[in-house]
Amino acid sequence: MKKPSELVATVAVAAVTLAGCSSAGGSTTDQNDPDEQTLEIWQRKAPDSPSDMVGQEVAEAFTEATGTEVEFISILEDFETKLQQRAAQGDLPDVVINDTAQLGNMQSQGMLREIDRSSIEGADSVSERAWGAAEAVDGNYYGVPYTAHTVAVFNRADWRENVGAEVPQTWDDLLELWKAYADDDPTDTGEDVAGIALPGTTKRGYLSWNTSTFFWSGGGEYFEENADGTFRSAVATEGSVEAADWIRDLVCEHDVAQPGAGSQDTTNTKELFQTDGAGTYLVAPYELASFDLDPGADVVEVFAPPPGPAGLTTLAEGNNVYLMAGSENESAQEAFAEWAISVEGQTVGMAGDEDGNIVRLPVNQDVVMSDVRTDDRWSLFQELYDENGRYVPGVPNWAPFLNASAETLNALISDCTLDTRTAMEELDDEFNRELESQGVLAE
Repeated sequence: MKKPSELVATVAVAAVTLAGCSSAGGSTTDQNDPDEQTLEIWQRKAPDSPSDMVGQEVAEAFTEATGTEVEFISILEDFETKLQQRAAQGDLPDVVINDTAQLGNMQSQGMLREIDRSSIEGADSVSERAWGAAEAVDGNYYGVPYTAHTVAVFNRADWRENVGAEVPQTWDDLLELWKAYADDDPTDTGEDVAGIALPGTTKRGYLSWNTSTFFWSGGGEYFEENADGTFRSAVATEGSVEAADWIRDLVCEHDVAQPGAGSQDTTNTKELFQTDGAGTYLVAPYELASFDLDPGADVVEVFAPPPGPAGLTTLAEGNNVYLMAGSENESAQEAFAEWAISVEGQTVGMAGDEDGNIVRLPVNQDVVMSDVRTDDRWSLFQELYDENGRYVPGVPNWAPFLNASAETLNALISDCTLDTRTAMEELDDEFNRELESQGVLAE
């Protein structure tokens, strides 16, 4: 069995080999005439889902605008595995729409074309914050921003009113609200409910991902970053230990999360919130439509997370359009990226107020939200993203750090006898070893 580093090298060689062979195989005419090309585009969404349907509309609109035919494919299960299989076969799709946090992982494996930002028509209309999530640790761009989002608090307004609470303005207020949900029978049924639905599993780093807003707002930091692109772990600093302790105490001290949180993922926790099992869920605006159905638009409110000891920082995420290495359709790749960030491309992807939008918050600053959507809750997310949003650190490969931090936090909420400082110091050592492995550990 190959070690992870050997697997990365194998895939990188395959992708580079693919780039060389495919470039040699494409004629000059093919390269310069997008109308004669068919693009294969992947997105990380479930087939036959509302997002898949919107993706097909995006493909049709792009074809109508440019004449370039598109095969638009939505894949959810084992997306990364299937992508690596295609790389190993020397047959990557032309374009992949994928998470901003996946940039370093794909770039380090040689899957991505470097982007000359100045050559992308419409690049100046894209926000600098969004462009920052397309920049790798080497200072070059390997994606074109397509969509952004951040998180806010979805809350049962009817429960809050039943326990006589106001919208929380501080972390103390938030804890008091969650305690009231857990202790004061907000449903008037005698059923036990949780204050917050917490996806505490280590799967895909969910616990760290979901609580990063609290971690940053509590004074935590993942790294100290230097101007030369090197890093050193910061997870054992005082602020990081205190922030981790606050997250751990949601389970160990205050008992406001659902039982078994440490083994539950986003599917479980979303269902818990929708079926009257928890009063609060911290998540992005892609859940607006589903929560309007269950528990219902008449009982769910959305508000900004209260600031913590270090103020308010919310997790910013989104998708980039990645132009994959080895494509014989380079001109068509670029044409799609340019159309995707245009006002037309952004508007089609936003899909109005419908479920399934694949552009959550537009990255093109010329798009007027109110011209596309009547639901003014989107404006709250836009404001949070613009003023408080922060993307994950730009290390070469974020995934090992995400998974390691989730494992540490999961251990802390699963065994309340563990010492937080000791656990974070052990994580600190693990982070620095991984930074060294990735070649970016500061001297």
